[in-house]
Amino acid sequence: MARIRFIMMMTALAFAGLAVPLPVQAQSDTAQPGWRTYVDERTGTRVDFPATLFPVEAAEPERGVGRVFNSSDGRATFSAYALDNEEGHTPQSYLRNFLKVDPRTIDYRRVTRRFFAVSGVRDGEVYYSRCNFHGRMHCIYLSYPERELRAWDGIVTRISLSLRGPRNASARR
Repeated sequence: MARIRFIMMMTALAFAGLAVPLPVQAQSDTAQPGWRTYVDERTGTRVDFPATLFPVEAAEPERGVGRVFNSSDGRATFSAYALDNEEGHTPQSYLRNFLKVDPRTIDYRRVTRRFFAVSGVRDGEVYYSRCNFHGRMHCIYLSYPERELRAWDGIVTRISLSLRGPRNASARR
C-alpha cells in the first residue's frame, strides 16, 4: 500500500511539473553506465569512468596531459589529466594560486595534504574538480546540468574515489 501511495505521489509531482526527470537517454545510461578504466600511459593517471555516459573522445585538455570525454548530446563533460608540479605546490597552495572559479560558487571544498576536491554550481552547470598530488598532479574535472544533480551523485563519487597516480615510479617524473 505504501509503495502504491509513493508511486502515485511521484506521478502527481511529475505531472505538476515539480519533478525534473532526466532525459530518457540519461536515465538508461546512468542505470548501466559501462564502467571502464582510463589509463594515460604517459603520466600514469588512472581513473574509472562511465564510458556509456561519455562515449565521445573530444580532445586533449586545456592544460596538462590527458583526455576529455563528452556525453553524446554534449550536456556533460569528463576530463582526466595530469599536471607537472615543478613548483612543489601543496593542494592548499595550488588552490590559493590557481583556482579559476569564483570562490562564492563553491558548495563543497575538501583539502588534505594529498588532494583537493571542489564542487559547485555555475550558470546552471555543476562542476567537480579533484587533484591528487603524487609528484605530478593527477586530476579529474566533470561538468553536467544542475537539474541532474541527484542522478550524478553516485557516479561522481565513484569516479573521484578511483582516481590514482602511476603504479610505478618511472611514470612519476
